[in-house]
Amino acid sequence: MFKQRVITALILAPLALLAVFYLPLAGFALFISGAFLLGAWEWSGLCSLANNAMRAVYVGVTAIIFGVLYWQLPAQVLWPLEHNVLLSSLLLAGVCWWILAVVLVLTYPRSQTFWAKSDWGKALMGWLTLIPAWAAILFIRSTDYTSSTFTGAWLIFCLLALVWAADIGGYIVGKPFGKRKLLPRVSPGKTVEGMLGGLVLVAVVVTVVAKLQGWPAQLWVWYVSAFFLTILSVFGDLTESMFKRVAGKKDSGAFLPGHGGILDRIDSLTATAPLFAIIVAVFGGFY
Repeated sequence: MFKQRVITALILAPLALLAVFYLPLAGFALFISGAFLLGAWEWSGLCSLANNAMRAVYVGVTAIIFGVLYWQLPAQVLWPLEHNVLLSSLLLAGVCWWILAVVLVLTYPRSQTFWAKSDWGKALMGWLTLIPAWAAILFIRSTDYTSSTFTGAWLIFCLLALVWAADIGGYIVGKPFGKRKLLPRVSPGKTVEGMLGGLVLVAVVVTVVAKLQGWPAQLWVWYVSAFFLTILSVFGDLTESMFKRVAGKKDSGAFLPGHGGILDRIDSLTATAPLFAIIVAVFGGFY
């Protein structure tokens, strides 16, 4: 399993980075939409929708939403954020959903009383997970695109590096040293030590990048943002674990050998992307 996991990661990571850096905006939008639609298919399974036809309807509706939003949010008018009410609303909805998701995870299993028996309620939660994150990623990728086609790509790379560092730090510390369970009723494998390991490695990554950038004046923003994004990254994983636990599933799907499903790989990204996009807009001068 571990060997298969490593092989899959070694194949997917370069492909993802090539897509981020070298696909034009329209091609990148198709790439991200394809990945998120696979995630929508997996989420429909977590919703216990009756059959494949209903699951296809869920994915189809998601695809229509993506198409309408892409039509309404063309790349050339994404910036500045304050002039785009629809996009601002999507990003804020995403952040608000993840605040609620943190509460649901912290109060699980009591919280499942309010949502576990509603298939379409869980479907709505899936849209709140996927759609704002999809919009945020396209928004980030389009950053200052007319001046440099790579600005947004590097920002996405920074977000991915943060998510990966949180995951890797959690694994290398939590696996051998993890003693205190973080939220055992949600995810027995998550430990307090692992979360702290993720925070430390993220801080190291931020420090290295800051040094390479000549210690920018807004460095405090980097560390504060990295802290909250890392916490959100952890809760993105925990939220999916909560939904899988209610659905009685170990993995969200089987698209990725050794990794499970697409959602198992992008759960942290969906949690962090809306807030990251807002931070980029506000402190990057694009709001």
